[in-house]
Amino acid sequence: MPTYGKLDSFDESEDWTQYVERMEHYFNANEIDEEDQKRDIFLSVCGKNTYKLIRDLLAPAKPGTKSLADLTKLVKDHRDPVPSEIIQRFKFNSRTRHSDESVRTFIAALRSLTEHCNYGDTLNAMLRDRLVVGIKSDRIQRRLLAEPNLTFEKALEIATAMETAEKNAQDIQASGTNGTFQKQINKVSKSYTRNNSGNSKQGDCYRCGGNHLAAECRFKDAKCHSCKKKGHIAKKCRSKSDNGKLSENHREFKSRFKPRAHFMEQDETSESESENEVYSVFHFGNKSNEAYKVQINVNECEIAMEIDTGASVSIMSEDTYKEYKSKFRIEPTSAKLRTYMGEQIPVIGRAIVNVNYKKERAKLPLLIVKRKGPNLLGRDWLNKLQLDWKDIFSVVGSDNQSSDLNVILEANKEVFKDELGTVKGMKAKIYVDESAVPKYFKARPLPYALKDKVEMELERLEKEGQIQQVEFSDWAAPIVPVVKENGSIRICGDYKVTVNAVSKLDNYPIPKTEDLYATLGGGQEYTKLDLNQAYQQIELDEDSKRYVTINTHKGLFRYNRLPYGVASSPGIFQRTLENVVQGIANVLVRVDDILITGKTREEHLNTLSEVLSRFKRIGIRLKKQKCVFMAEEVVYLGFKINKHGIYPVESKVEAIDKAPSPTNVTELKAYLGMLNYYNRFLANLSHLLKPLHVLLQKDTKWSWEKEQEKAFIESKQLLKSASVLVHFDPKKKLILACDASPYGLGAVLSHKMDDGSDKPIAYTSRTLTSAEKNYSVLEKERVWP
Repeated sequence: MPTYGKLDSFDESEDWTQYVERMEHYFNANEIDEEDQKRDIFLSVCGKNTYKLIRDLLAPAKPGTKSLADLTKLVKDHRDPVPSEIIQRFKFNSRTRHSDESVRTFIAALRSLTEHCNYGDTLNAMLRDRLVVGIKSDRIQRRLLAEPNLTFEKALEIATAMETAEKNAQDIQASGTNGTFQKQINKVSKSYTRNNSGNSKQGDCYRCGGNHLAAECRFKDAKCHSCKKKGHIAKKCRSKSDNGKLSENHREFKSRFKPRAHFMEQDETSESESENEVYSVFHFGNKSNEAYKVQINVNECEIAMEIDTGASVSIMSEDTYKEYKSKFRIEPTSAKLRTYMGEQIPVIGRAIVNVNYKKERAKLPLLIVKRKGPNLLGRDWLNKLQLDWKDIFSVVGSDNQSSDLNVILEANKEVFKDELGTVKGMKAKIYVDESAVPKYFKARPLPYALKDKVEMELERLEKEGQIQQVEFSDWAAPIVPVVKENGSIRICGDYKVTVNAVSKLDNYPIPKTEDLYATLGGGQEYTKLDLNQAYQQIELDEDSKRYVTINTHKGLFRYNRLPYGVASSPGIFQRTLENVVQGIANVLVRVDDILITGKTREEHLNTLSEVLSRFKRIGIRLKKQKCVFMAEEVVYLGFKINKHGIYPVESKVEAIDKAPSPTNVTELKAYLGMLNYYNRFLANLSHLLKPLHVLLQKDTKWSWEKEQEKAFIESKQLLKSASVLVHFDPKKKLILACDASPYGLGAVLSHKMDDGSDKPIAYTSRTLTSAEKNYSVLEKERVWP
């Protein structure tokens, strides 16, 4: 029997899957059906290196005892482990067409990248989107985007046809046979440019026909004897030549293209000028000319605006206006807006708005237009605001990086589902002494204003399975309804009177804030994750459910999930989350507050991807609208953080600043407690607060005099002037400076920076106790703990 083809030994440079496919074709061509025969042929021709690898992987078993399918899978798993779906999708969504690559070669490369993406039925849609986005040809891209109901097959057909046509046109032009035709095109092009551009050549000025710019024409305020309108003379009057209508070429051009609108504000007397004045139109829409955007606070609303130097006024789209309608008071206006093609834009009204941008403050006019699209920051605002161009350019330059973030979020979109998560593989247990006597408390009366809201929340919790109604329980705690910022209710059991008094506390340590912050050094951007109903994502074991029964005006309800208010809940949740993210660097976890950073953006994205992947696998859910991704600055655990260091939060500082002067010891303790929250930012605090601490001493009569008022005011000023504290860096030199006085102790921990300066990491101070003050000799070394 003849043998068809030849089966070579495996070459390390070849893809293993391809080798196995060639081997199957060889068996089919030679009608080799017996599995044992296939295996023996494979083992005899695969090559000594491959055979040794198989033998080593199977030891102590022998290769001859396994099937061919087992052997090929063994080698494949060793050589080509299944790659990460997230990474493969990232590679696919990052792939763009190379300059020397044909459309079909580009599509072949995309198909190769989808092998492990698991797109399933959505494969063609993903290929279509990637073809349109990554084609790297403005002409083809615009044509594809204009096609209704575009499918992948149609997109490939159009792109290939346009690529072929372009190549054929280049061949014709190179041959020199189309000279006459090209001259005609150039003639029409020059004629159109002369009539419709602001670049003046001989006879270009549309006002008089002179050799100068239209803006410099001495007839710009002249009145036309033909149409009686200002801005040109009779010999250049378009109303005279074509009865005020656009030329056929102009109408055809307008019907084919709808360029980006640039606006000008005008009064009735300058209408003729607005119809003829032409502004330069920059090309927007491709990545080489991306629109520059800026976030501006307008009437206390964060509005995204595109910077447009071609617009003489700033405008807001109708959609944005409807979203923030209550924040704006608009008034009628006679202003008219036209695109550079003469199209009129309806104006809804005009508003005078308060504009805040970084340190810039201004009252500026804003036109609201009846049109969808971006909000435009025009020349009127640009003349008043000093924009941070460096920041704006960096945002535009990070579009590809934002795309990387979107790929990661899309791959883990399950984590952001609007549902209650369930941590897989563990249930929380509350340990109660077996000899403890059950405690039962009746329901407390509710304020009438909260009664309906509490009932709605109970219905929601019961519908989600977080609680279930029971008829009897030997344990029952009254509830405490907490009103949240959005007006809804959070129901908490008052477990301090029941289970917390007799349960064994979970002593798993909660990290200290300063210990967490010590690991932030080197971080450039920050991601803050917010869990959806954090504790409730952990199920309770059956024996623990009876201890967390709550008593309400609607009856008894037993929790099926770990509830708020139980003393062990923070420790249980901290241990659970730390186990989930164990081994991942640059992740901070303090109960349900999660912060991610990285020394580079790539490191940050990799960490975020790993965290979200684990959350997805374990069943944890996040509230996306409350998460912050890749921000230069975040508020975490009551402090503002960026790459430079740690700051007090303005809102908390403002609350302390507005605190009234204390009238008794209790109020003074409350103020000092608030101030002590930020004591690490405050130098010489014990010295400054000495007059206030005197009032806290035993047997001291309350007396609020000028000395106390002065210390009170100066402590507020000190907090408002608090400087940034730099992040701890183990590579930098540490300096500890200590000081003491007859009534206080203080210290400053600083870093020696690269420029030779000292930057503080933390300040600390405290007032001496009576026993310490009674030492006969007060020495810093002896007193300092």
